[in-house]
Amino acid sequence: MIFAKRYENLVFEPDSRNINDVICGEVDYRIRQKLVDVMERFSQPITLPCSRYDKDDTEETDAFTYACEQFNDIMECPYIHSSNLAAYCLSFIFSVIELQYENLYDHQDEDCDPLFPYVIHEKQEYETALNEFFSEYDLQWRILEGRMIKIDAQQFECDLKAKALEQMHELKDAEPKFQSAYTELTAAIDALEKGDYQATISNAGKSYESVLKIILSADRGNADKLTNEYMNQFLTVPDTMKAEGFREKVMMSLPYVRNNSGADHGAGAQEVVISKPMAKLAVNLAAALDTYLIEEYAARMTETEKSAE
Repeated sequence: MIFAKRYENLVFEPDSRNINDVICGEVDYRIRQKLVDVMERFSQPITLPCSRYDKDDTEETDAFTYACEQFNDIMECPYIHSSNLAAYCLSFIFSVIELQYENLYDHQDEDCDPLFPYVIHEKQEYETALNEFFSEYDLQWRILEGRMIKIDAQQFECDLKAKALEQMHELKDAEPKFQSAYTELTAAIDALEKGDYQATISNAGKSYESVLKIILSADRGNADKLTNEYMNQFLTVPDTMKAEGFREKVMMSLPYVRNNSGADHGAGAQEVVISKPMAKLAVNLAAALDTYLIEEYAARMTETEKSAE
């Protein structure tokens, strides 16, 4: 589902098709045009089949132009084309970005001309170029694995979330078992932007527990059990700390928020109202704890490989 569909209620006014891009807000036209210029640099030639019965019946186009056409088909109206994209709201541009990403090569295709090796890592280079642009113009967005994700303006939170997502992104490519944790953290960030704070806290907690289960090779177990197992198997702390104190005060911080917010199991007869700052805290805790666990895990794997040599 493209960006404008995922956040449709924040892009269009209720009960109408009038554009009111609440989620992205107003961005100067000149910046939007420069963003589109970056996208146009990746107008990779592609060949589309015109008939399912005749493999020789094809049409030549490019990844950028075709993404604009796909957007119009999905939205069921002729909104945009490659020459006027910058005139529209950022949510439309982000939707085309996601579609264009899918149209790019991420490997050497059999039909590719070997004289043009630039196509091999086109998706990766596309993400890098876009993220450098977002950083340069202080836009609160990043593209990760073809999906636009909003990162808070505060630099600490931006770096924290981006680092956690990037680490899990890299890990899941080598170890697919990290896919669930990556998906859950992404879902928590999306829910935060949609204002669904119960889902934010729930998915943040799930991401953390998924990382613990993966590292421990455990199929089940609640946070209390998982953090105890982690403490007994892997946890090392400075002499000035006690392992149990670190587990209870640090590793159980996010589970405490989740378990006492009604995010998963409800809170009985008493209604629990979760504020945005509390939901944001849960996401930041998940990003910090996931990053800690993953870095410790990576360090152990490196030591194991060195010992085996």
